Amino acid sequence: MNAARARAGAPPVRLDPRLTEAARAHAAGMAARGRLGSEGADGVSLHQRVAAGGYAYLAIGEHLVSGPRTPADFLDYCLGDAGSRQTVLERAYGDIGVAHVPDARSGDVFWTALWAEPFSPQGLARTTADVLTLTNSHRAAAGLRPLAPDPRLAAAAQAHSADMVARAFYSHTAPDGSEPWHRAAAAGSAHRTVGENIACGQRSAAEVVQGWMDSPGHRANILKPAFTHLGVGFAGGGPAGTYWTQLFGG
Repeated sequence: MNAARARAGAPPVRLDPRLTEAARAHAAGMAARGRLGSEGADGVSLHQRVAAGGYAYLAIGEHLVSGPRTPADFLDYCLGDAGSRQTVLERAYGDIGVAHVPDARSGDVFWTALWAEPFSPQGLARTTADVLTLTNSHRAAAGLRPLAPDPRLAAAAQAHSADMVARAFYSHTAPDGSEPWHRAAAAGSAHRTVGENIACGQRSAAEVVQGWMDSPGHRANILKPAFTHLGVGFAGGGPAGTYWTQLFGG
């Protein structure tokens, strides 16, 4: 894999034992069931296993494959598809975990590879700043004033993303009944108008902002003239792998 990355000008990845253990457990579960799947027999997602193993990430990709017999065959398979090839060669990924387990009945080999950009406070700040920048580019194109970063809204947005991961839900209403305006006020925000966008599963700031812009309701929040400030939250884990929150104030 690192040879393929070097040929493409991408930096090498390192084997991480936590990712490898999650990959091994998932490959073994698929082999035991004789089929590919993003969840185990217990209903726990691969990303939840990664988080439970103590690995925190900013971005993650995976390959779930059955059939290849050797590492070379597995790599060839991953490089043969444009989307899979992009994952193998993604420059942001620094860690990898990979495992393969044969199905004792059929002899099929089940592979799991996990690619990740490890979490860091600096990386989180860069990711959330990218969301703000991209959001403001769409506002500028619509002739609107840019949104200013707001640390109180950011704290509330980050807490909501982390809560969605921790309690495995996806909603504007938290299990305790709190709504976006409750969370903003609890963080100390004095904004009179509050709005929220959430998303899950997107792998980058560009992907999530574009997804919001493609959705009329989310787009309306991004382009609402009354909003003046924004806080952004991101957390990795949970059933979907990534959870994003935009909390607007005006």
